[in-house]
Amino acid sequence: MKPDQVLLQYFHSLGDMDKALGYIHRDAKFIAAFEKESDRHHFYGTYYGIEGVRTLLTKFQKDLETQEFEIFNILADETKAFAWGRFKHRIRPTGNMFESYWAVVCEVEDGKIKYFRGFEDTGALEAAFR
Repeated sequence: MKPDQVLLQYFHSLGDMDKALGYIHRDAKFIAAFEKESDRHHFYGTYYGIEGVRTLLTKFQKDLETQEFEIFNILADETKAFAWGRFKHRIRPTGNMFESYWAVVCEVEDGKIKYFRGFEDTGALEAAFR
């Protein structure tokens, strides 16, 4: 599969964590907004390997109830994909809505995501959790 297809399949599999983790490289590096952990939000940081991504996805499942998820476009070459779109999540702990445009850059090796970095409106995320 080409990188755009891998990324698309990963997105479509997020409702089934084990299936989604099947698209993750054993040496994966996932960056959630900022490379370093922060007391600003418990999602932030770098997650390594399949178990690290499982930790991140577990946090998402616990705290986010997806209302809408749109992919506007995906661009790719032989090893990388870039996607952008828009989402809307209900924050389970507060009941607030978190809406943002988003972008993702990833690198794929052996048909699995080895590098993934997500970008979103972190100010809106933090506010929705207050």
